[in-house]
Formats: sequence, C-alpha cells, structure tokens
Amino acid sequence: MPRVKPTEQDYRQQEAFHRLTDILRCKWTLAVLDALSQGVNRPGQIVRALPGLTTKVLYERVHKLERYGLLTRRAYPETPPRVEYELTERGRQLLALIRQMREFAHEWSQHLEETPTLTEK
Repeated sequence: MPRVKPTEQDYRQQEAFHRLTDILRCKWTLAVLDALSQGVNRPGQIVRALPGLTTKVLYERVHKLERYGLLTRRAYPETPPRVEYELTERGRQLLALIRQMREFAHEWSQHLEETPTLTEK
C-alpha cells in the first residue's frame, strides 16, 4: 500500500496538538493560566499567588504562552515599569477546555474504587 504524504494541514494539526500537550504537562503553565483567569495579571501578583513559582519559571511560562498566542503582554512606559498579561480569545477557549477536564475528573473521582493506583505512593 502506498504511503500518503502528510499535508500542510496535517503538520499544523500535529504542531497544535504538541503545543496543547506541552501546556497540559506543565503544572506551572496551568497554574499561571488559572491565575490569569482569576484576574491576577501582573508578574509579582502571579508569583505571590502561586507559592513555589520562581520569577525565572514565570517568565519562561508567560513567554511560551505568548508565543503560542494564548496571552498578550502589555508594558506601560512608567517608572517603575509595569507589565500586565491578559488572556487572548484562544487562551480563554483553552481555559474552558481545562474547566471541562476538571469537571470530568471530579465526576470520575466519585466513581473510583478505594484501591491503590499507580499514582499513589
């Protein structure tokens, strides 16, 4: 059987899926998205709202989310400088998906047996 050459659309879909799994694998990326959805939009506020998150990791995550088109960065020409982040429409769509996943997990947890799983120590 001859192999079908992937199309440009196939590559775009694969890249989008890769980005989505990249986001979902990272606890800090999800936490930053959650903080932004609650109106916490300045870097210092985000770091204070998420104990354990370092400034370095925050900047890595917001730059990634900005590259992926999920948030925008707005810098104000003030002294001291002020930066705010805001979710894009695509970012808000992703949050809706994450909320659905949480609801699914909550419903699923109601039906789990009381037996140990691989995630338990």
